[in-house]
Amino acid sequence: MRVEALVKREPVTIGPSATIKQAAEVFAREKIGLLVVAQAATPTKPQAVLSERDVVRAVAKGTPLTARIESVATKRLISVRRSDGPSAAAKLMMENGIRHLVVVNDDGTLFGVLSIRDFFREAKLLGSLMKDEAEETHGVD
Repeated sequence: MRVEALVKREPVTIGPSATIKQAAEVFAREKIGLLVVAQAATPTKPQAVLSERDVVRAVAKGTPLTARIESVATKRLISVRRSDGPSAAAKLMMENGIRHLVVVNDDGTLFGVLSIRDFFREAKLLGSLMKDEAEETHGVD
């Protein structure tokens, strides 16, 4: 199985000049937890991400809802290729303490977003991940 099989919907992008309030509206409307920040002219070239956590931290610090999201977005993109295995994606999430990964094509263009919830939707995958972890820890018989 490859990561691309877990991505169930098109990624939702937002421009860096959108406001925190506008981003919150998109989160609510789309029922998602991560927006990919990209220019309208090149929506397949991710620049940053904005998570619900980023918005909560900004609001807690007193950042006005009219502030541009580029001021609070996470600029360090953590991504996985669509052809990678789910184990690699799960490992990246655990190592970085995140719940979403940007999924890219081999050329670095945006393919989608993988959420921790996507893993739980795949019962077979959970068994496979446990097997992979056991093999990594104890070696292959």
